[in-house]
Amino acid sequence: MPSRTVLLRLSDSGEPLNTNNDTNGVLLLPSLASEKNHHEDETIFDLKIVLNAAAKVSRNGVFKTNAPLDAKTKFQRDTFYDVPLTSSFHKDISLTIPIYKPGPYAFYIRYEEADNTPTETDHFYFTVPPQLFINSKYLPFNSINLQTVVSKWIGPLDHWNEFFAYVAKKGYNMIHFTPLQERGSSDSPYSIYDQLRFDPKLFGSNEKASSVIRNAMSQNGLLAMTDVVWNHTADNSAWIRDAPDAGYNAETAPHLRAAIELDEALSSFSDRLEELNLPTDIKSEEDLKNIIEGINNHVLNPLNLWQYYVFEKVELTEQLQKLYEKESVTPSEIPSSVDVSDLTALASFVVSSASLHGKAIFEDRFSNKLDPAKFLGILLTLVQKNETSFEEIADKASHIVDEINLKLYAQYDDDVASIKTQLTDRIRYLRLADNGPKLGPITKKNRVAEPYFTRFTDKHGKKWALANNGWIWGGDPLVDFASNKSRAYIRREVIVWGDCIKLRYGSGPQDSPALWKRMIQYTKDCAKLFDGFRLDNCHSTPLHVGEALLDAARSVNPNLYVVAELFTGSEAMDKIFVQKLGINSLIREAMQAWDVQELSRLVHKHGGRPIGSLSWLPLDEFSYPAGKEPKTGKHLGSNSELQIPQVLTAHAPHALFMDCTHDNQTPAQIRTIEDSLPTAALVALCSSAIGTVFGFDETYPELLDVVGEKRQYAYDDNIGIAKAKMKLNEVRNKLASESTDAYAEQEMYVHHEGQYITIQRYNTRTGEGWFLIARSKFNGHEGEQILSPVDLKGTEIKYEFGYRLEKTGEYSRDDKRITGIPTKLIDLESPEIIRNESGYVIKTDGSFEPGSIAVFSTKIPTANENLDKYVKEGAIEASLGLNLYDLNAILYRCESEERDASHGAEGTYNIPGSGQLVYAGLEGWISVLKDVIWNNDLAHPICNHLREGFWAADYVVNRLDKYAKESEAIGKFRDWIKSRMDAIKEVPYYLRPHYFALVVGVAYEAARFRALAQMDDKIKNATNFVQSLALTSVQMCGFMNNTSLLPDKKVACLAAGLPHFSTDYMRCWGRDVFISFRGLLLVPGRFDDAKQHILGFAKTLKHGLIPNLLDAGRNPRYNARDAAWFFTQAVQEYVKYAPNGERILDEKVSRRFPLDDTYIPWDDEKAFSYETSIRDILYEILSRHAKGIKYREANAGPNLDSQMKDEGFNVEVSVPLTTGSASSTVDP
Repeated sequence: MPSRTVLLRLSDSGEPLNTNNDTNGVLLLPSLASEKNHHEDETIFDLKIVLNAAAKVSRNGVFKTNAPLDAKTKFQRDTFYDVPLTSSFHKDISLTIPIYKPGPYAFYIRYEEADNTPTETDHFYFTVPPQLFINSKYLPFNSINLQTVVSKWIGPLDHWNEFFAYVAKKGYNMIHFTPLQERGSSDSPYSIYDQLRFDPKLFGSNEKASSVIRNAMSQNGLLAMTDVVWNHTADNSAWIRDAPDAGYNAETAPHLRAAIELDEALSSFSDRLEELNLPTDIKSEEDLKNIIEGINNHVLNPLNLWQYYVFEKVELTEQLQKLYEKESVTPSEIPSSVDVSDLTALASFVVSSASLHGKAIFEDRFSNKLDPAKFLGILLTLVQKNETSFEEIADKASHIVDEINLKLYAQYDDDVASIKTQLTDRIRYLRLADNGPKLGPITKKNRVAEPYFTRFTDKHGKKWALANNGWIWGGDPLVDFASNKSRAYIRREVIVWGDCIKLRYGSGPQDSPALWKRMIQYTKDCAKLFDGFRLDNCHSTPLHVGEALLDAARSVNPNLYVVAELFTGSEAMDKIFVQKLGINSLIREAMQAWDVQELSRLVHKHGGRPIGSLSWLPLDEFSYPAGKEPKTGKHLGSNSELQIPQVLTAHAPHALFMDCTHDNQTPAQIRTIEDSLPTAALVALCSSAIGTVFGFDETYPELLDVVGEKRQYAYDDNIGIAKAKMKLNEVRNKLASESTDAYAEQEMYVHHEGQYITIQRYNTRTGEGWFLIARSKFNGHEGEQILSPVDLKGTEIKYEFGYRLEKTGEYSRDDKRITGIPTKLIDLESPEIIRNESGYVIKTDGSFEPGSIAVFSTKIPTANENLDKYVKEGAIEASLGLNLYDLNAILYRCESEERDASHGAEGTYNIPGSGQLVYAGLEGWISVLKDVIWNNDLAHPICNHLREGFWAADYVVNRLDKYAKESEAIGKFRDWIKSRMDAIKEVPYYLRPHYFALVVGVAYEAARFRALAQMDDKIKNATNFVQSLALTSVQMCGFMNNTSLLPDKKVACLAAGLPHFSTDYMRCWGRDVFISFRGLLLVPGRFDDAKQHILGFAKTLKHGLIPNLLDAGRNPRYNARDAAWFFTQAVQEYVKYAPNGERILDEKVSRRFPLDDTYIPWDDEKAFSYETSIRDILYEILSRHAKGIKYREANAGPNLDSQMKDEGFNVEVSVPLTTGSASSTVDP
């Protein structure tokens, strides 16, 4: 079995590397089934954390995670375990975190700054997905096909098996139940009377409920999900009357006291409308205007709500006078930072230093008070007591209090304006708006304003008013709108649910013990019975509450599938909820699209990766384990032959894409009923979890009222689009069955053209797929349009089925059964399919009307599982026998080097729109492809170029022909690349970038691996940085036609620099070679090359100097004095580090020049006519320097160096014997 190791790279500052540039993405481990015979003591994943060796967080760093480090330790969100960070220069920091159970986990790093200050990183999160099984068969996330049902509409329990058999027959595999607990007075499933009791009218007992649900699901091959409602309870719940602290009331939330009083006054006003001669049935804007004026005159004005806002002044003045007369208060010091001449600044200072709460509060009438003694002390400092009467002090006090109250009155005015606006808008919607419910006459049960508070008297006779729950437009989901951080209730901004009391969790169980105990038990009970949770109103759930309750749920069901429909207003906010709560899928809805273009965008977003997407490979981003030959198939989800795990990087949260949810309007309400079919088909072919609400397939006419609806579902195989859904879901099942990794293997292409949307689904591994043509019908007057011919190049197609939904009559309400709009599902004949030289063309005509779909199976015969396997395997084996010189040719070669090798015929490759590659070899391609692959940038010029032709593929292969003439190993490796490039030439043009990048990437990894495998053991297992440095040795050392270390023999030689010092006489420089000698040759273990460079340069010793420009020993130049010293240091290091290095001292070299320094051509018979040892060479260098060196360069003049002055060719070196420090006139 492949390893379940997943690699997470962290930056030097300890945060996950976001290589996808998805700032709102989350870290999700793969969704995979457990290995066969998996034991709970074994890990389901090993998360390998990797940081650079020199990361700043490694300074006394400790990696801290709340993922338990053994199987027996229970997960505690706030308990973090320490894993010390150990690092060295040679190895990256690496540690493995065992993962035993699914769920959300967090980590951070504690470390010391350079000044030893302890610090820590932010907290980061990753989620391990649950594993879902239906009758022991694993269900991947992208195979989830969910249908929402409202249990009270199914009917008696003896109807359940028939009902769920029908649902399963349509192809659904998960049921989303609205809450099944005992309902409150409104009969809404979301207004739960008793969280700990299933509906007694339906089930009788909790035990019966569990038995019925489990049997119904098991017998029909279904999983069960339920809503969990944590934010409110039914307004008539008995338990909360015994625990009113579980709600927001005047005692637990004193900031709501004004809102409670306002709400009560509005209720009283509503009951007195007739008495006040105001409309009791609002039928016009004039009626509404009169009602609002009545609220102003009979509610707002008499309430004097301003008293809740401001600081009281009359009583304060009396208290100040009494204290003044007692002379018991002394002046207080006012900080110099307070500008007492600035009344605003002075008022702010008084509030902070002299008010009872240090700030303005909002609780009771005149609860804002100043401490008279403290205030008087400030006043006495501001005036001279002996020279001032109390009247002047009182006047000063009045001015200050008025200034304090100025902003508070402004707040009051703004709140009152909001009250009027909100009431106006809400009453208009409820009573007048065409899109509203038009509630009719105002009664005691249906007052003019919805009740914001539920009122009751407890068993002790105490009256309570508890805030009802609801939602607000554009609210901050991280702020509890019933808390003192919000003014939503007094401003009447809450769209309230009058049948639901909002629950108050506080900061933890200590604030509301009964509530926490009940809700934890409720959550655990649900988690034991159901396979998944839908978090109702998730964005309004305090994060710490959601975390605690989900932790409780996962403690009894670790494989709980959690979904939510977030209305946070931003993807960044979604990310916070998703990663902290471990939400597995976010609910998204196709019916939210306002036009076909927006629907196309949603389908594209949730449909999957684009066809032809680029496959990730490690390339040059990771340290290669080069100490031994890799084993194929070692790591899960890997396209590489290397033993490098799959990399974890941020992705957009997984989607549960629904065509229509249970709480939104149906196609018949906002589009047309005929549009149900194309919308359903588009959603069905998306590569995500999908879902719908019961009734969508059955063409129900409208959104059903979960409160007022009493009828039962009507259903039949032959109504609505049920038959089409069966076939569409069969397609999804086939897609799922042929995929081992849906994210990597399933790709799609979405095209929008007017009323049409087409989807092409494609399995990258098998080459099989599906093609859909869907013609939408957003309104009844779409107009004529024919889809442009669809040209599927390189693709075989077969028409499978097609339908059109036709409305056959008007809806007629049945008093007992919920029925649909009369429709007919019409089978469509295949559109015209024309075969041509490159594939097939589909042509539709006018008979393909709005509301139609056509589905085709497809196959790309040239892109199949065999090809996928073929291009990924064999490169490592093909690289056996390649030496480092071969790899220099395969991987690198700058423009001038490639021109030299090809005798001027070809250089590096030019990509139109991108530019010239740096290297002709594989490194040149990878330097461009790396970022393109990470970003899946299929619009990059390189991808466009690859789609346009085979030039790049031919170049990669053909450039190796010239090198293969001299290397059998290169020929073998070239043949591997050629065979793969030939194979991918047969695939459709849009798949060429995918396969080209794969072939080049796999070849590059094999070549890189083979280079590192021939280096020193420390490099084989070193950091990626060190390995990359070591590969510079391969980059800089190779064979050249026009130069060498020797004049008469082709010997690999180092380049002084690329690209300008890479060829001919400008390639080998004594100073540069021996400065880099240790790093490029000794450290990598290239001792033979090191020896050859020492011997090659030693041959040319002249004047006691090593040449700066070698020119293969033909025309060396001696214009650098220190080249000799770098040479001697290189010999010393060779002796020290090379095996038996001291033997080089006795190696003899034939000398290029006579001992008397006479200049002769390299092919003169006197050249290389005598030998001396390296030991003698070293002695000669020292002795010649000691004696002094004086000469004029051979062949001096402009032909040798046009930039040199004539005297610059004169060289003189002397060594003062008193200091031993040489001085010279040599040109450095």
